[in-house]
Amino acid sequence: MNRLNLDLKNCFGIDRLEHEFDFSNSRAIAIYAPNGVMKTSFAKTFKAVSEGKDPEEQLFGNISDCEILSDGVNIDKGEIVVIKSFENKITAENSVTTLLVDEESKSDYDVIYTDILKKKSSLISKLNKLSGEKQTDVENKVLADFNIRNNDFFKFLSEIKFDEVDYDLSQIKYKEIFEPDVINFIKNPEVKKNIDEYTEKYNNLLEHSKYFKKGIFNPTKADNVLKTLSKENFFKANHKIKLSGDDDEILDEEVFKVRLEEERKEILQNAELVKIENEIKKVSVVRFREILEEANYIIPELENLEEFKKRLWNSYLAKERTFIEELIQAYSEGKERLEEIERLAEEQRTSWEDIIDKFKARFFVPFNVDIKNKSNVVLGKSAPNITFSFENPTTGDLKEMKKEKIDEIDLLSQGEKRAMYLLNVMFNIEARKKEGKKTLFIIDDIADSFDYKNKYAIIQYLKDISNETLFFQIILTHNFDFFRSIQSRNICNYKSMYLSFKSTEGIRLEPARGIKNPFINDWKINLNNSKKLIASIPFVRNIIEYTEGEIHQDYNDLTSILHWKNDTETKLLSDLERIFTNHFNGINFNSPIQRNKKVVEIILEEAENCLLADEGINLENKLVLSISIRLKAEQYMWSKVTDKSAINGSQTGKLFGRFKNEFTGTLDNEIKIMDEVNLITPENIHLNSFMFEPILDLSDIHLKDLYNRIKAL
Repeated sequence: MNRLNLDLKNCFGIDRLEHEFDFSNSRAIAIYAPNGVMKTSFAKTFKAVSEGKDPEEQLFGNISDCEILSDGVNIDKGEIVVIKSFENKITAENSVTTLLVDEESKSDYDVIYTDILKKKSSLISKLNKLSGEKQTDVENKVLADFNIRNNDFFKFLSEIKFDEVDYDLSQIKYKEIFEPDVINFIKNPEVKKNIDEYTEKYNNLLEHSKYFKKGIFNPTKADNVLKTLSKENFFKANHKIKLSGDDDEILDEEVFKVRLEEERKEILQNAELVKIENEIKKVSVVRFREILEEANYIIPELENLEEFKKRLWNSYLAKERTFIEELIQAYSEGKERLEEIERLAEEQRTSWEDIIDKFKARFFVPFNVDIKNKSNVVLGKSAPNITFSFENPTTGDLKEMKKEKIDEIDLLSQGEKRAMYLLNVMFNIEARKKEGKKTLFIIDDIADSFDYKNKYAIIQYLKDISNETLFFQIILTHNFDFFRSIQSRNICNYKSMYLSFKSTEGIRLEPARGIKNPFINDWKINLNNSKKLIASIPFVRNIIEYTEGEIHQDYNDLTSILHWKNDTETKLLSDLERIFTNHFNGINFNSPIQRNKKVVEIILEEAENCLLADEGINLENKLVLSISIRLKAEQYMWSKVTDKSAINGSQTGKLFGRFKNEFTGTLDNEIKIMDEVNLITPENIHLNSFMFEPILDLSDIHLKDLYNRIKAL
């Protein structure tokens, strides 16, 4: 991406913004945007586009229009990632998994594991059709019914003794028997009594049967034998059978069938047995009644439901014996290699650990982070189980918690929650890096509310991102110190730093100038600009205070310009020129204004011009307005108070004290305005070296409004 062109109309709070960003020399762009100018709306616009939605104007319903071109074509929504200052959410699962994957191990693992899973899935599908249970429930049902505690399905399958499954109940569906209504019916004491009596009578008849024997050869098994012999063409091959108790040999399938059926009727149509059976069949569950009509031989099975479950599953499994043996063979052949790869996955260091180490080295948080099922996640078998551990400072013991539990008990401070959020951000960024995805990051005040240590750690991470050839950043902030730090750490070059301004025509972005120190880099060499000349006064007074002390006459003369004193109206531009040239050798004091003009008049005239300026950073405008506000406020209070004795030091505050004490109850609105002046202007005017944040982050609108209210007094 070399160029990004924006044409936005009515996109959330942005009425109009047209701009071209050049990424050819710097992959990072920084925009300083005072509160209320554009920052949040800009981020929301890109967020909407990344989600395939159209930005909108939410307040008045104006029609929105949004065009974002990357090198002349519409930007791919998948290339946009918006990072907010804070969101209380966990990392996307796929991002963590991506970072945990060791490609060589996983590739080898996938070939084996995928084949096994495919065969297993086919088996589950077959068992689903036979049992009627949902595919998602089959495995758990089998393991639970056979009381397999280690949940090893493959081990269970490998230990099945198919030769001992000499019965076939596969025509009965598990789901139709073991449903709540049927179970409730079977467990009814009267029904249970009938089942017990039926089973006892049935077994007694078997004991005295000519062909059948209890627990050895029952009518069901006889049917299975008949089906098998018929299927395998036993009699067609001229084989013969002799049944116990008969003298002759059976040479024909039909004769065999008739003899078995006669013996079956002798048992199953026994009058006493039929009577009990009819009582059992008085069930309200229609399908179960139909099953009993079709297969009354299952009645003895109902005496022991837990064993019946196993016999049903064994019947289904025996029906798929060949398929299961193939599955177990594939599993056995691959198991040793799978276990070897799993051991490697547990031991290998991945990108995930690198991020954790980088995070812990840079950020101060009271917890450690780990994944308990790392090998399973690496190999794609399960979702990551992320845990956070806290060390007891007294005992050294570790307390482990999941993210959900931490949120539930509200354990972390806001700063710590923000740090955890940043860890999530790092996961998602590093995942995109690993996948080689070209990405435009819109970063919305990510350092907001962090302490200085963590704030500079964030800056360092943004520096890391700026070194990635596929990553591009637009960094938005309303914190001027953070804005300057981005440039000083070489994340952005000067040409990629912008200040935002809001006017009736929309938002405009202008190149940032003099952001390191406006006095040295801008105002000192542009004193022909009256606003910059006035804005320089507090800084020059600071220099004199540090070098000469407060008793120096030049310091006192500048104080009379910044505070309303008896001699304020006597200070001329020539006085200002003398002071500047005295303390800055070779300075070009090139103001075009006549030197006999009063400085206070120049200040108030420029304040009027500031009222017309667009909303934005406007450092010199804000200083001019702040100075003008305080001068007019002090002039007003001096005109009102009875005690006009001189004040040394902190004049505004002390003068306000006199004014408040004298006029509380009569000039309450004026007191409220003066209180606001006293609260805001000292921080703005008494600049401490190069720290301009208080005034920079203050809205133009607020100062303009306060100045107009002061003028109206």
